[in-house]
Amino acid sequence: MNKLKTVATATAGLAIGIAPLLISGPAQAHTRTAPLYVSAGAHGHHAADRNCATAAYGSIGAAVAAAPTGGSVIVCAGTYHEGVAVTRKLTVAGRPGATVDATGKITGVAVTAAGVTVSGLTVRNAIGEGILVNGADHATVTGNVVAHNDLGGAPTDPVPNTYPECQANQGVPGDCGEGIHLMGSSWSTVAGNVSHGNSGGILVSDEGRPAAHNRIVGNTVTGNLTACGITVVGHNPAAAPNGVPAPSVAGTFDNDVIGNRISGNGLIAEGAGVVLATGVPGGAVYNNLVQGNDIQGNGLSGVTVHSHAPGQFLNNNVIRANTIGTNNLNGDKDFAPAIDTETTGVLVATVAPLAIQITENHITANHFGIWITGPAKVTGSATNHFTHVTTPVAHS
Repeated sequence: MNKLKTVATATAGLAIGIAPLLISGPAQAHTRTAPLYVSAGAHGHHAADRNCATAAYGSIGAAVAAAPTGGSVIVCAGTYHEGVAVTRKLTVAGRPGATVDATGKITGVAVTAAGVTVSGLTVRNAIGEGILVNGADHATVTGNVVAHNDLGGAPTDPVPNTYPECQANQGVPGDCGEGIHLMGSSWSTVAGNVSHGNSGGILVSDEGRPAAHNRIVGNTVTGNLTACGITVVGHNPAAAPNGVPAPSVAGTFDNDVIGNRISGNGLIAEGAGVVLATGVPGGAVYNNLVQGNDIQGNGLSGVTVHSHAPGQFLNNNVIRANTIGTNNLNGDKDFAPAIDTETTGVLVATVAPLAIQITENHITANHFGIWITGPAKVTGSATNHFTHVTTPVAHS
């Protein structure tokens, strides 16, 4: 899987950010509770700043720097050529047509404070991630369109970069180019977004701290060609030392992936519709729920579970009541000599004992409904509905 790398590389990525633009606005902005307005045609310090027509701020970064903690920034229609850093609790809300063009920037919007809301923006062309929530809990990312944030991740792209998330480690490609990334974030919500044409769609990972109790709900994740649609991954070897979970330290657990539309991802490189995986000994991805998603046309299986090494913990994940069409278009070769080259709805591959529930899914138009290799204990297989499936459950 191209999502698996050691925590050393991932942790290095935590140091990368975008410095806030410390541009002062109207003096009254620091004490007032009304929103601050951003417009490409802003009228400057003496503007009334009561609506888009009287906006005082010409850049999102300037308004974010001036807004009080707990305040809000309204981004009016227009294209803003910048990377935005949100370092304290704020709401950043885009009006229709509000676009962050992060060409040449590592991240379009980087959130490093708890309780931040980012909504209604189109975010595009970043080297690293479109929207990155880094080490911050209780974030809300909703109603955004995040597209073409893949300049560092596309294998043929000529743009050089030094972002650690983009760098390969031990032959495994990096994680850059994600539309939305929750990195060491818990109790956050990613809902109602469109993530299209990035390297990967939505990523939840545990660099530095746990990634837990997040909700990934009602998003449309399509055409992210070099990685997975939705990735729930363990990058931290301290999450389960010797296979015993340490949830206060790290781990990716108790996350809900519900009601998303996921299609056409991972068609250039390896990428599933939804993947639950870890590659490092001590990695932990457990107690996650994948439910009610519509998944089809992805390079790897619709839902793919990979446990690559002993000493990991990937137990008690639940895959329930999803509608899964034809997937695994490129074949899964990661567990040779057990290779699945056929179209497959759900794939579970492990080198160590693993327990998982796969239940009540409607799987159609695949050669294999559920493909299993390694010492996996799968419960609920008989409750799934298979239509035009050659082999409902296969053990390799």
